[in-house]
Amino acid sequence: MLTIDTITIVIGAIILVLALTTPFLNGLLRKPKGIVVVSDDEAAQEYSKVSHTAPPVSIILTPHENAHELEHYLPLILEQDYPDFEVIVVTWKGDSDTEDVLKRFADNPHLYYTYIPDSSRYMSRKKLAVTLGVKAAKNEWILLTDAQCYPTSTHWLSTMASNCHKNINLVYGYTRYDVDTPAFWRFERLHTNLYLLREAQSKTAYRHNSCNLMFRKSEFISNDGYRGNLKYLRGEYDFIVNKYAQKGATAVELRPESWLTEQQPTQKEWRNKHLFYLENRQHMARNYRHRWLFNLDQTALHMNYLLIIAAIIVSIITQRWILTAIAVIALAITICLRIVIGKKTIQLFQEDISTWKIIPYEIRLFWNMAAMKYKYLRSDENDFISHKL
Repeated sequence: MLTIDTITIVIGAIILVLALTTPFLNGLLRKPKGIVVVSDDEAAQEYSKVSHTAPPVSIILTPHENAHELEHYLPLILEQDYPDFEVIVVTWKGDSDTEDVLKRFADNPHLYYTYIPDSSRYMSRKKLAVTLGVKAAKNEWILLTDAQCYPTSTHWLSTMASNCHKNINLVYGYTRYDVDTPAFWRFERLHTNLYLLREAQSKTAYRHNSCNLMFRKSEFISNDGYRGNLKYLRGEYDFIVNKYAQKGATAVELRPESWLTEQQPTQKEWRNKHLFYLENRQHMARNYRHRWLFNLDQTALHMNYLLIIAAIIVSIITQRWILTAIAVIALAITICLRIVIGKKTIQLFQEDISTWKIIPYEIRLFWNMAAMKYKYLRSDENDFISHKL
């Protein structure tokens, strides 16, 4: 005979309330505003207007042993439908393959390239390359990207540059991995970007997890660029945003025409990106303010699942079958709500990720972060700087 006692009522009410509320403490629900898809005719009219009003732009690339990518993706940048822009490539002297690629495009009037001095030491050569590119730029607005990234639209530059207003000093663009990249890596990058994009819109931007960023040359030069963090090997985008972001002065561009696609990283590149961020974040402002929301969402997610599982186990042992049924219903509600929320966001950002993977990927986020933290704690701190003290 089924009976309802006080324990069943209390525990059942708690897990049902959590099942209905915790899915809304969810990174996939924290979508930024501004993703707009327009027709081709509307886009053509809009970009025609932008071409006559947006400022000249200098695009900076800093390839290092990326000759293959540069050969394939540089034409897509040089062919942008924009009246006044230059592409500055700063590369390592002696990289003969990259030099050969650049020579084949040497006749293009938009292209300029230079080299990092062989004598440069005791600093991040990547940040030095960016700094040299900024100094060589003839335009006020700089667009920084990587050789592994490519625009999927000839209006990429027009869309980004349409945000270059007087009261703006940073334009925050979006980058996603290509479809060959493992689904979890794409999911994790999207999940991270949602927090950063929303934060850049509503508060002071914290960092940049993409390779699609515009900033002002004059501000970079007058504030000594990367001064204070040149020794850290990575974080070219993170340190610019963290140092120069101002509340209300960061434009977040999310129209799909402005997106870049980054080719699949290697396992080592993907791992190092996480490890270097764990080092860099200790030297960036607003670190703890940024992390609390992710920690809240992950705590709610795991607490909900753990309580439901515990309720199922205890109710079976104590033969409280009504509580078992309530716990199963709560689990179903949680899964359904999270799948609906996740599916909408994934479709909005045009990611090809199976619906059934949303739940395990959400749980995996925390454990992947914990694994990276463990690897970071076991690493040598000198691995993250350009010289050994």
